[in-house]
Amino acid sequence: MVELSVSSRLPSAITVAFKRIRDMVMQGDLAKTTPVHILLEPGTYRETLKYNLSNPLILECTAKNADCIIQADNCEAFHRGLENRSVFFLGANATSVTLRNFSIINTHNKSANSNEFLDSAEALVWANENGTLFAENLRLEGRQNTLCAKGTAHFLNCTISGDTDFIYGEPTAVLFEKCQIIVREDNRANQAFVVKSLALAGKTGFVFSDCNFSSEIRGTNQVYLYRTAGNGSADTKKDWDSAAFINCTVSDSFDQSFAWDDDLVLNIYPRGNAKTGLREYGTKIRTNNGTILEADTTLRNIKFYTLTDDDYYKFYASRYLILQGTPLE
Repeated sequence: MVELSVSSRLPSAITVAFKRIRDMVMQGDLAKTTPVHILLEPGTYRETLKYNLSNPLILECTAKNADCIIQADNCEAFHRGLENRSVFFLGANATSVTLRNFSIINTHNKSANSNEFLDSAEALVWANENGTLFAENLRLEGRQNTLCAKGTAHFLNCTISGDTDFIYGEPTAVLFEKCQIIVREDNRANQAFVVKSLALAGKTGFVFSDCNFSSEIRGTNQVYLYRTAGNGSADTKKDWDSAAFINCTVSDSFDQSFAWDDDLVLNIYPRGNAKTGLREYGTKIRTNNGTILEADTTLRNIKFYTLTDDDYYKFYASRYLILQGTPLE
């Protein structure tokens, strides 16, 4: 294993470390399978990052995530393409990536009059269908499209915030376990949407287990747990609306239909069932005064499915069951 330590006192310190690894591989001084361990010293790293090597990567800080920050102001209007507009991009060649104990913040603030697509501004992109990502004690902060996740990933004890489709992607199975999901106040005063799944057909999609969903002040604008793109069908290889909410606590500031489909104009596909579609189990509602109540699932969008106890114990009762059949099993 290659061990490196970097400091925010040096400009582009993490980028320089990644380049050093790449140069060693290109020159034949380092095998493409040799793991790399990079230790971040506390501080603020003002840079954008790309990692697209097959060398397994562990990038971590020994401090609290609030004391170690990677940040930049970036968006589609500044740099076109998913691989260019984020703060941290992990590419298709990555095999195994572990991220621990730091923050990734895209400081881009949406313009009141700009095109929504041009304000796409990811903090973290996991653009990989074959490798694995494990993220622990990360803080991901942005506005629109904070986290894009494909393939297989596991987020444990992470905090993720934004205001528009801020958890989205083409997941095979992406697990969020014991995470804090926070809707930020929107400077455009629009509706808010947390999750948009464009899952691969027939796959598990996004699973939120024992997560807490909360919202900052939104005025009279509605806050939705889920928004469909409306492009899924039996014939599509992706764009399935697959997302599961297991034993989660949701603030009563969220619209209790949970899913937005533009008043049935957009199709949510498939209808929720035990393994795909929109499904939930054991949801609790937190009122404005902090009281925890059992959720009334009759208020959900018609495409939601309430898992039975048998469904839960067969497919969702443990991390192993949720990730079975994936490289993170």
